[in-house]
Amino acid sequence: MTLQGLTAWWRHPQWRSTVLLALTLAGSALFAQPGDRLELGRLPTGATVSFTRASGREWGIEIAGGAAPRILQLQPARLEVFRAEKDVRRLAAGYRTVQKPQIGIDARAEIGYGADVVFHVNDRWSLTGAVLSVSRKVDVTGAAPGGFDSSVTFTVDPSVGWSGVNYLAPGALYGDPTYDGDRSPGGTLNYAARRFVMREDILPAPLFALSFSNGASVAVLDPSPRGDTTVEETRLSKAVMTDSRFEFGALGAWELDGGPIEFGFWFPGTTSSYTGGRGAPATERWVRRYHPIAADTVHSYQVSFRFAQNESFRDVTRNAWRWAWSTLNPAVTYIDVEQMRRVLTDHLAAQAATIDERTAIPFVLNTVSDQLQWNWTMAAMGFVGKNIECADQLLREGDRDKTERGQKMRQIGLAVISSMIRALPTVPLQATGYDLATGKPHDHVWLAPWLRNATEDMRVLMRAYRRERALGRPHPEWFTWVKSYTDWLIEQQRPDGSFPRRWKAGSNEVEEPSGTTSYNPVPLLILMTEETGDPKYKQAATRAAEYVWANWGTRGVFIGGASDNPNITDKEAGMLSVEAYLSLYDSTRESKWLERAKAAANFAESWIWIWNLPMPIDADDSQLHWKKGLPTVGIQGITALVAGSADEYLDWAVPSYAKLYNYTKDEHYLDVARVLLHDTKSMVALPGRQYDMKGIGWQQEGWRMGPGGSGRGVGGHRLWLPWISANHLYGITGLEEYDPDLFKRLCTK
Repeated sequence: MTLQGLTAWWRHPQWRSTVLLALTLAGSALFAQPGDRLELGRLPTGATVSFTRASGREWGIEIAGGAAPRILQLQPARLEVFRAEKDVRRLAAGYRTVQKPQIGIDARAEIGYGADVVFHVNDRWSLTGAVLSVSRKVDVTGAAPGGFDSSVTFTVDPSVGWSGVNYLAPGALYGDPTYDGDRSPGGTLNYAARRFVMREDILPAPLFALSFSNGASVAVLDPSPRGDTTVEETRLSKAVMTDSRFEFGALGAWELDGGPIEFGFWFPGTTSSYTGGRGAPATERWVRRYHPIAADTVHSYQVSFRFAQNESFRDVTRNAWRWAWSTLNPAVTYIDVEQMRRVLTDHLAAQAATIDERTAIPFVLNTVSDQLQWNWTMAAMGFVGKNIECADQLLREGDRDKTERGQKMRQIGLAVISSMIRALPTVPLQATGYDLATGKPHDHVWLAPWLRNATEDMRVLMRAYRRERALGRPHPEWFTWVKSYTDWLIEQQRPDGSFPRRWKAGSNEVEEPSGTTSYNPVPLLILMTEETGDPKYKQAATRAAEYVWANWGTRGVFIGGASDNPNITDKEAGMLSVEAYLSLYDSTRESKWLERAKAAANFAESWIWIWNLPMPIDADDSQLHWKKGLPTVGIQGITALVAGSADEYLDWAVPSYAKLYNYTKDEHYLDVARVLLHDTKSMVALPGRQYDMKGIGWQQEGWRMGPGGSGRGVGGHRLWLPWISANHLYGITGLEEYDPDLFKRLCTK
């Protein structure tokens, strides 16, 4: 039954009074008569999972006892039948028979529809440790126009209200929806409507969790997701579609008109969203998907529920995600790391452009044609431009390769760095990039003085400076440039420890005051204290890191990593926070910084796709950007605002997860590092698998996996940006630099 259907169902006085009465009776003796209770087993929380019936009626399910609120479903067989917009019928029944074989419980229900159709619901329930699972199959006798779906849902004790629960949907919602955008799946409009219902194909794992104020939690997982669909369906061109090929579900929770919270899984997945462009009023739109009402329809799926207690919301994120990881068991598709390194560095060097003795890596280039974009001459620092980090990768390869190839790369790297310093010599910075065609600071918001852009590339430059100095190649101008910036930067720190996200060009005047990204300068400031011996930089770093933790990290949410997004929850905020906290731990050895690094890493990894989402079964592979048959394990959601869109930015964090493994001996972090090292490079064009790229080494920036736009497997553009190669390469070179032995171990199948 869809949420829209449930809304109408709940508002009907007869059904509403029936449910409220049943909730009252659930804890009474009516459910304890001889022969009217069949226990499946006991959860580690102390709650008992029981199949119960009142006064000889049909069977329902009750999960009660322990610290968690009572959870029940009196009518587990729930369907919605659609014939027309004004002819949608909600059908529900308890189990007619419940039998307990040697393992689990078999439960069956029958629901009649019209004179000729019967839906036969066959559920097999099982309990393993903290996980309650059901395998459902619905058979249809007869046929009728229209379509149907089914759902497995539970109701929470009415003493628990909507605002007393924190909700988790990886890559979309982490408790606080404030920074998720108003119209996003996990955003403020859905929260205000008391409704989060999300298709599983927008999520890195088909997982949704509820965290209660007393530390209890319950998580819902599709343990065997399939995700099949069609091109037309993923474009959302029709609000209602019926097709037996739809093999995706939806997960979520809702509270209707003061009623109890309900949560669960629907198949196929029906959802609601808020549409409308920027500045336009938000409009609610339902997208409903059904299977045909026909005898040959195959309608089967599985759902698992994990129950826990004594968990903070951060614990729920960690533990529910790891449960999903172990269940889905993401496979590693191993690459030839050395081949990948060479392909990427050769490609990167080949893109360097020189105009009037200025050298840079262009901001954007087309992956399928030689048509130049209007902004290709932008040369940007940090974030997606990463000119200095690209230069650093070329310098590293120059040290590895003493041939003419390597020395040419070294010359390019040095030229990129010197060109950037010449173009942006003064502080406050006029921009975080310049126009290669003119040599002047580029007046565009993407290259504005963002806190992240400058500090990110300057940290790379300081590390390159130290490496070069150790090899007898001093670059005092590099150090002078960075120090002038950091001296200015610490003067901008506010009394609470925060830094603004952005300033006006060449000014101390703040353009964007939010302090959400105050994790960004921490690693650079730590380096400056190490280089100068002056503790003021480290003190500033500590205050900034404490500010971020106190305001967001302690709640398990990290904000604002992507400079060009309006201060949104995203994985890059988690990734950069890991670096900030690890930098402080390396410097101080205070355990609190390691614990905070782990919390940020647990958040960041929950954006990694750990299941394989197939491309539309009727798609023309030549029209897809993500090709058929390629595993999607390893890609990551981008921001909560665009849940369902994916890129591979997090492969930069391979060394971070390797370091966490070394510090904690937690093998899971090593598994994450391995996935990020290998599975993130499925779409790099290699010899023998060039795809439709114009040459070897190219890869476009991102893809759409969830529905919308041009459909699943099609990105918003076919463009390459420097961060793609920089991040792929740093996952390799940064790991090798940090721990050569671990590098060899992770490279080997």
